[in-house]
Amino acid sequence: MLRNDTKIYAGESIVSGIGYGKTVVIHGMDDAVRAAKIKPNMVAAEFKRFEKAREKAGKYYDNYSKTVIMSMHKDFDVPIIEMYKHIVEDPMLTKQVLQNISIEHYNAESAVRFVAKKMIETFRAMDDEYFKDRDKDVEEVRDRILQCLNDEDKETKRFDEDVVLVIKRSLVLSDIIGNDVEKIKAVVCASSGKTSHAVIIARSNSIPVIGGVDFEKLEIKDGDAVLVDSNTGTFTVNPTKNMLDAYHSHVREMELKKHGLPAHLKRPIFTRDGVRISVMANVSFGADAKTALDNGADGIGLVRTEILFTNNSEFPSEKEQFDYYSEIFENIGRNNSVYIRVMDIGGDKIAKFLTMQEEKNPFMGWRAVRIYREKKELLEIQLRAIIKAGQERKYGIMFPMITTSSEWEELREITQKTASDLNMQCPELGVLFEVPLAILEITTFLDTLNFASIGTNDLIQYLSAADRTNSKVNYLYNPIEPAFLKIVKTAIDECNFKGKPVSMCGDMAARPECTILLLGLGLTRFSVAAPMIPIIKEIASSVSIAEVKEETFHMISNLRNTETVAQWIDYMNGKYCKSVFEKYGFVSRTREL
Repeated sequence: MLRNDTKIYAGESIVSGIGYGKTVVIHGMDDAVRAAKIKPNMVAAEFKRFEKAREKAGKYYDNYSKTVIMSMHKDFDVPIIEMYKHIVEDPMLTKQVLQNISIEHYNAESAVRFVAKKMIETFRAMDDEYFKDRDKDVEEVRDRILQCLNDEDKETKRFDEDVVLVIKRSLVLSDIIGNDVEKIKAVVCASSGKTSHAVIIARSNSIPVIGGVDFEKLEIKDGDAVLVDSNTGTFTVNPTKNMLDAYHSHVREMELKKHGLPAHLKRPIFTRDGVRISVMANVSFGADAKTALDNGADGIGLVRTEILFTNNSEFPSEKEQFDYYSEIFENIGRNNSVYIRVMDIGGDKIAKFLTMQEEKNPFMGWRAVRIYREKKELLEIQLRAIIKAGQERKYGIMFPMITTSSEWEELREITQKTASDLNMQCPELGVLFEVPLAILEITTFLDTLNFASIGTNDLIQYLSAADRTNSKVNYLYNPIEPAFLKIVKTAIDECNFKGKPVSMCGDMAARPECTILLLGLGLTRFSVAAPMIPIIKEIASSVSIAEVKEETFHMISNLRNTETVAQWIDYMNGKYCKSVFEKYGFVSRTREL
């Protein structure tokens, strides 16, 4: 029975788990851009203030790399700090801030806020979840530079008891690493991206996170006792004794199961009947490659190069791109393959250096490889940088949004000619199948490509004619729709028959609920967000692929609707990997697919 002062609230589960502690309420820095002006004769002084603050922010992240992070005994976190240093030192960010100071006569604080606001808006407008969540990274760096401008030094905060952080804004990385991590038992926040670096760190430290909380509608203050159950997306202020008894039993059970990444997951894994399964990572930065290795990645299945282009007002030089690709190659190691997707701009990824007319339906308009018909010089610069950086490495170049075989042949010839002009070996070349026309005619491509990848996010959207970001129609965006599964199975079967490697790099591949289903469809190469690699490897190594293929064949032969598929998935997951889900604290949400 609930006490009179016991209150239960709901939010969105971001990182699964259960935690209990006394609340520490964190209020956000005002996001509003204050256009504080300076006199023209003060420009030089503001330049110096900004440069000093930027340098101080860089040293701040350096100190974390050397002290706080190392004390946590998780090398995994260091590359993420390096990524923040990369943003701080980004010449384009610096250039835009200085332009706002010198041309608009903003003071340094206003200029930083203005430039950050534009970057945040750009990321939030993107459809890709990974890029959408980069807005939190910009917020983190913005707040750090602003604190340095105002000479505010935030030291690591120590807690005397276990705490639940109640953050009345977006969760950012310094909320975790900037505090006493061992004492943080849960986070409740206004918002948090599911692939943000703060969430990655929270997950790696087993800190449950609930986001999407409307703090205007709840009563909570510093020092309140709060029990967070992110498995159900709820948190309880002033929990009852029975609730706390159940929590402490859970803690004792988890302590018995606590472990690091098992050694076998750092190596290539095989199903019970000896079939090799590759689980690779999707990355955007060099730092992501280190994170991928720490999570047991078998290589990089997708390098999203858009991060180079979406926030730049000028097309990055060949040297800038070369350095970017070289860092990724260096961090993943010589023995691991890397598959780089060429510039996939357009749609929701707007490049400032291109004059793009407003389109009624940009996702079906002038985007990705379609831009190259008019801008071949941009493609050639990117290809030259990739090929130079990839020498003596195992890598491939992947082309997105291919619709016809003639489109593919033209791009293949351009790439081969570029490599020939450089007197360098041409890498493996492949297609990211995400346009219905292409995947339905996949056999016409297989004679001339080296590998294939299936991009489920756009493919489902185009096949169902449903915008997955539109709440009124996204119920139609369903990766377990029978017609979609049949198309995917046919594509995988054709690739396997022709002996061409095929991977999947969309959101479906990263969902543990779907792992057995995809194995049953014949997929043996996954490319996913780094934190999902261990659980997918565990699932794959716990099954016989011959068995799940046979059961999948019978299911496909008798398909009726998505409910039938969902019931089959629940049955198979319960049969083969219930213990794996329990081990990782993963809650299957098949009905939400």
